[in-house]
Amino acid sequence: MKGLFYTLILLIFLMFGNTLYAQELLPINKSEFVQKIPERKIAYSKIKEANKLYAKGLGYVGKCLDLLLEAYDTNSESPQLNYNIGICYLINGPKDKALSYMLKADSLQANLRSDVHFFIGLAYQYQNKFGEAIVQFKMNQELIQQSNESISKELMNLCNKHIDECRNGKIFIKQIGAEKIELLSGNVNTKYDEFNPFVFSGNFYFSSRRGIESQDQRSVQDNKFYEKIYKAKLTDGVLGKSIALNTKFDKKSNVALLSKYLNNQFVVYADNSGNGNLFYADKRNDKWRYFKPVSFINEKSSRESSASFTDDGKEVYFVSNRKGGFGECDIYFSSRDDEGKWSRPMNIGAEINTEYDEGDVFVTSDGKELYFSSKGHNSMGGYDIFKCNREENNRWGKPENLGFPINSTDNDITFFKDKLGVFYFASERSGGLGGFDIYRQKQKTEPLVVNEEKPVEKKTTASVEKKMITPIATIVIDPPSKLIEKPEKQELALEAFVYRVQIAASHKEMGTVELFKRYKGGDVIEHLFVGGWHRYTIGGFNTYEEAAKYKDSCGVPDAFVVLFKGDYRIGFTHRTGAVK
Repeated sequence: MKGLFYTLILLIFLMFGNTLYAQELLPINKSEFVQKIPERKIAYSKIKEANKLYAKGLGYVGKCLDLLLEAYDTNSESPQLNYNIGICYLINGPKDKALSYMLKADSLQANLRSDVHFFIGLAYQYQNKFGEAIVQFKMNQELIQQSNESISKELMNLCNKHIDECRNGKIFIKQIGAEKIELLSGNVNTKYDEFNPFVFSGNFYFSSRRGIESQDQRSVQDNKFYEKIYKAKLTDGVLGKSIALNTKFDKKSNVALLSKYLNNQFVVYADNSGNGNLFYADKRNDKWRYFKPVSFINEKSSRESSASFTDDGKEVYFVSNRKGGFGECDIYFSSRDDEGKWSRPMNIGAEINTEYDEGDVFVTSDGKELYFSSKGHNSMGGYDIFKCNREENNRWGKPENLGFPINSTDNDITFFKDKLGVFYFASERSGGLGGFDIYRQKQKTEPLVVNEEKPVEKKTTASVEKKMITPIATIVIDPPSKLIEKPEKQELALEAFVYRVQIAASHKEMGTVELFKRYKGGDVIEHLFVGGWHRYTIGGFNTYEEAAKYKDSCGVPDAFVVLFKGDYRIGFTHRTGAVK
């Protein structure tokens, strides 16, 4: 049960973004490493150290992973070690690196864990191999429905959610949007998290969780440096050096610049306890002061994590986890009358909010477009960025997924569009410098290609060269051909599944009389012999739900649902042994 509880916690973390309360990794057999080989003895000591770090919490998974990889260099044939490395990559990233380790763990020891197919599916999903991912999720569903554990329903729902995401991903990969994106480099992105891009008055602002080990403090919640606001001069699409802005929240709080509000006032987010709030900030002569709570929004018992005002200051949209929403975090709005009084915040409604998290919200300066992040709707994985247009009746239209390559199978958040129409956002996808990185819409002019250690300058006039301190974009994200799924016929073949209800299995062939003692219905009983077992199934259903409903009504107490691809049963079963 302990292992299943760990799995549920991890799956909830992967799906909802909640804090992962550390559970133990799979135990690794000491004899596999301590074999009178000094290097392996040292490796096993690293494994023990890694387990201790992992037990400290989410913020230590990266260091844990480094130690496990060192141990892997001395013994790569441990299924448990491969599995643990795969789990750490799925948590800490790059998530697409988890696949090879999960596949190897499964090949070294089939049925190592009942959840291994789920995590193989996730790793395939992060590589945009959606067909292969769906196969793994459905195989895991077969194992889940055979379990009598109380968490089965939650795990089944998670599999269904990821299957839906993969089907969405197939569509978006094929319908690549006209927009291309590029990764901001130079002094903006680092191996730490960068997010919340914001452009105002010739300056580019963003938040970063970089820090100086000897000076800056770390959050007790995730062991990362507290986030600070950074600013870089933005001239003709070129960024200057990034510098940290000092605020009264910097020492022991996360702080992020969210929105402009009238004249020289802004709204920032600050948090040091998990229940952050919004504050007004006054900027004068490049100094920030006057941090006053946004009292008509903030609630003591909730977290207000994102906000965006229209340019005229008459509307604000924000994200809160207050009670009464459709999911964990919802989008709310409030409007200001001619006398300056703000209305009571209202939930924006079920057309936009879902049972899953809505993350960040941004409204364009003219109030005609609303952008937000969500794990619901037709997401292709993690948070996707969605857009709503304001209709003539002043209501917001149906959310539209911005598609690939803006959205990915990982988390895509904090969308911002400047007054010239250039958009920016942050993404946790693989291929960046680490953690969340900031991307922007690819500009018409060709970006300057830069080596991180030794910049390569583009030939230009002397006057322009003088301006170019750091290029704003160095990597263009075009849709790579390897990300595009196989031809349609092959994709359909990957999903040619049928669910059947197995009513009996025996090493010896069963007679008609014996079979009909177990099942008295009138359906045709299919006989399949594989792996030394005679298996007897009935029905052919397109969905697991249909098969499960029939299973409960067929009159065979120990019947269960099995998954077939064509005439071949796929997956594993604890009752009769492994069948591939």
